[in-house]
Amino acid sequence: MLDVVWKPINLLINNLKRKFYGKTFYCPVCHLELSFHDADRDGLLVCPLCGIVIEISDVFGHPLAVVHDVEIKRHQPKMRVHPLSTHIPIGLFPFALLGTLFVFIVSIIQFYYSRDGYTLDVNFLRYIPSIKKMSDVFLFISLVFSTVTILSGYYDWYRRYERRKYRMITVKIYFSFIFLILGVIAFFLQTSGFIFNMNGFLIIKATSIVMAGLYFTIMLINFCVIATLGHIGGLLVFGK
Repeated sequence: MLDVVWKPINLLINNLKRKFYGKTFYCPVCHLELSFHDADRDGLLVCPLCGIVIEISDVFGHPLAVVHDVEIKRHQPKMRVHPLSTHIPIGLFPFALLGTLFVFIVSIIQFYYSRDGYTLDVNFLRYIPSIKKMSDVFLFISLVFSTVTILSGYYDWYRRYERRKYRMITVKIYFSFIFLILGVIAFFLQTSGFIFNMNGFLIIKATSIVMAGLYFTIMLINFCVIATLGHIGGLLVFGK
């Protein structure tokens, strides 16, 4: 059952990856997947993970990577803010999504129960406003620290990687801004009063339901974006 779901997703991801990365090869030392586009005009590149200098060439349609040297004097900051700050958005954003999704589901159930003259447990419902407020706070903190993550990541790219245009770092830069922009839109929808009322419950009317659909679509897209950012960041730190 899971294969039926994951195979099309993996196929889509691999197709998108091939279109953006182009032809790829693996670092002979750390086995990090790199793109031919990462090399300079001389066909040389420095592996962003292990720091070896690689010459790549296309031999009968197959990539050939030859190790020439090691970049010993690579800038190594003693305190890297980027990998520390990135854990906060990755850790809190899913809870912001789960919190609002929980409130949405409970509101729908409560609405249909009330139509039949029933109601959910009052002691249970009184926690809904707190859950909604916690979701607001989690999303706000995620956005604040995503800004810190973007700035510190740019600093790392400027100093540690010497502004080399690796395809995987380019993906991180683009996706970081996508996450921030979509996150701001989602936060506006979440706190505007168009979807949830002052007590935290979903407003049961057509326009609010449509807005909720837009909101959760944006949040799910951002969830995929931040998962991709974490995956690429993990590859740049730990490799495969």
